[in-house]
Amino acid sequence: MAMRSSAGIRLLAALSIFPVLAGCNDPGSAALIDAPRAAGDGSSALALGLLPTRRYDLANGCYALRSVARNAYVARGLGGYGARAATLGSADPFFMKPTALGKYLIYNKEASFLAAGSLLTLGGLLGVATVSAPTEAADWTVDTDAAGRFMVVSAASARALAVHPVDGRLVLVDAASAGEAARFTFEATSGCAAFPEITTSSAGAPFRGSGVAGPVLGFADVHAHVSATSFLGGAHHGLPFHRFGVLRALGDCAVSHGPGGIKDVVGNFLGEIPVSLHDTRGWPTFVDWPAARSLTHEGMYYKWMERAWRAGQRIMVNNLVENETLCTLQRVASGRPLQNCNEMDSAMDQARFMRDLEAYIDAQEGGPGRGWFRLVESPAEARQVISDGKMAVVLGIEISHLFNCDVQNGVSGCNEASIDAQLDRLHAAGVRQMFPVHEFDNALGGNGIFNDFALNLGNKVDTGRFWQTYDCPEQDYFYDAGANLQISIPPGVGGDPLTEALVAHAGGALPLYPQGRKQCNARGLTALGRYAIQRMMEKRIIIEVDHLELSNKAEVIALAEQQAPVYPLVSTHGGHGGLTMDQARRIMALGGLIYPYKGNGEEFKETLDKLTPLRSDAYYFGMGYGADMNGLGPQAGPRGGGATPVSYPFTLFQGPGWGPQFAGIAPVTFDRQVSGERVYDTDVDGMAHYGMVADWVEEVRLEGGEAALTALYSSAEAYLQMWERTLAR
Repeated sequence: MAMRSSAGIRLLAALSIFPVLAGCNDPGSAALIDAPRAAGDGSSALALGLLPTRRYDLANGCYALRSVARNAYVARGLGGYGARAATLGSADPFFMKPTALGKYLIYNKEASFLAAGSLLTLGGLLGVATVSAPTEAADWTVDTDAAGRFMVVSAASARALAVHPVDGRLVLVDAASAGEAARFTFEATSGCAAFPEITTSSAGAPFRGSGVAGPVLGFADVHAHVSATSFLGGAHHGLPFHRFGVLRALGDCAVSHGPGGIKDVVGNFLGEIPVSLHDTRGWPTFVDWPAARSLTHEGMYYKWMERAWRAGQRIMVNNLVENETLCTLQRVASGRPLQNCNEMDSAMDQARFMRDLEAYIDAQEGGPGRGWFRLVESPAEARQVISDGKMAVVLGIEISHLFNCDVQNGVSGCNEASIDAQLDRLHAAGVRQMFPVHEFDNALGGNGIFNDFALNLGNKVDTGRFWQTYDCPEQDYFYDAGANLQISIPPGVGGDPLTEALVAHAGGALPLYPQGRKQCNARGLTALGRYAIQRMMEKRIIIEVDHLELSNKAEVIALAEQQAPVYPLVSTHGGHGGLTMDQARRIMALGGLIYPYKGNGEEFKETLDKLTPLRSDAYYFGMGYGADMNGLGPQAGPRGGGATPVSYPFTLFQGPGWGPQFAGIAPVTFDRQVSGERVYDTDVDGMAHYGMVADWVEEVRLEGGEAALTALYSSAEAYLQMWERTLAR
């Protein structure tokens, strides 16, 4: 997470042109554009009349429902739905949209949903209704009996769908005692209504790996925040998925941010005008969000991530994230005064959310383990996942109170025993990458200064003290260190609720700081900090140096150099707090890696040119990026006016710039990304959402050619080899 401020007062911290074809969404299938499993175009993944055998096989397919008891298909008539159609062609088609593994919305041709009714029918049985929007009553669990026939049970009422013994109407009966009347088969058909969904606007099958021996081909984003759904006490609006679909995941943000966004306290504080408004409409118009500079709206919807995977992303590090200070202030504005803002508790909730997301994507792709999004806990697992053509997702953590190690007026909130317990807790949850320090000082050490006002104010609120500083050393930097700190609250600050609340909590004006020289944080690595770093190394955690104060970085690097064998370290977040050229060389000599904060294609090429001379010949080299999407970090805007525009549609993996390692890789073609009614163009919108990663790859090709693409698509392997060195001790 990067809370950036350009003025020193903001935050502390048209559908695809390609046709939709029938088929499945397996990485090894024939070239498709948004196959029915993904797009819900109303065509079935099976040939007409074929019968699925597993409850998961129904995912995103078009089916007719046939009653076993009456040997008739379900169709709608004057009395509602009933088993009355004699042929498949006269049956009503239903699109089966998974809400979870084995659970579905049943979407009819009138674009409404079958739901458990509340009215009694003849004989005192509950009937079946239709609703215009999904509700609990429209969520159905599908299972099979010993004979392979299907049962459809209302998740809300625990009653099974059945046919009435007299007239064949659909009714609900007690699931525990349901007999032959509650048994059905599904038969693939056509004519379904298109279920609302975002498309990847791409054609071609994602490439598979060539085995677990490596090297893998693909790129790595080592700093994302997919799970920042409850982040900051309700400041973040939107979800990467919702079981009831995109409208609920990316609906109007007025429910979170108020009319016109007036309650978007954190987002407004981040804006150029502290008190500002935005168009709250989400799906399907997306007028003001997502956008590269819109930081409190969802940017990582799962279909956008799928587009990046189709472009060759094979590793993602998802950092569990929270900021207790901002959460405490925002939760009141969001109407959630009882929300738990403890950073460790929030991280654990987010780890569970990531498992839910993995299962949801599995459901969309046809069953457990079939999704392209796979959580991994070791490089060996990651290599297998990538060999299967999928994306390996690693859990990291980026919070200020790691291990609950906050500090208040010099008093630590943790000790060695609690550090051990919390480290074990995180490791058991699958966390393998950690930032020892984040936005504010903690009991482990000082945070790196990169913001001139807001973070200092937040540090006062969070720790009870403003920063104590020293003049940043004058030397060569890979990433600049420190900031020119304000000596008092700048004129004009205030007027927005967050600034006023922070100033009130902080107790007034900032202390005096030397002017004319950038200031670095004087708080060094504490004894608890050294203990925590040593325990992370013993636990074989990937250790992040970014956000550590400059001198703390030097001490952690020295500790890593003293290990036998030396311990790799990583910088994945733009060096927040600074990184000297000497420190960068030493990180590379340790077998670590430096992946920059994600800029546009021009900026990637510039950083690669700067990093390449520092590479160590002893280690495999690649350069990925850290996007910080969903983490209050602004995304890259369009390249400059002199840049060669991206020409749509564009094709990856073949043509100029694509080296010999891509021989045999089938091309994948991308058009402008379409989300509902909104069409995105990288030269207009920049990194508006995560689906624009594919377009950014084309920018990299245009700016850096084969050398840049080779470094990028070597970044997953470079990450895995670094991780393997972390474990090899």
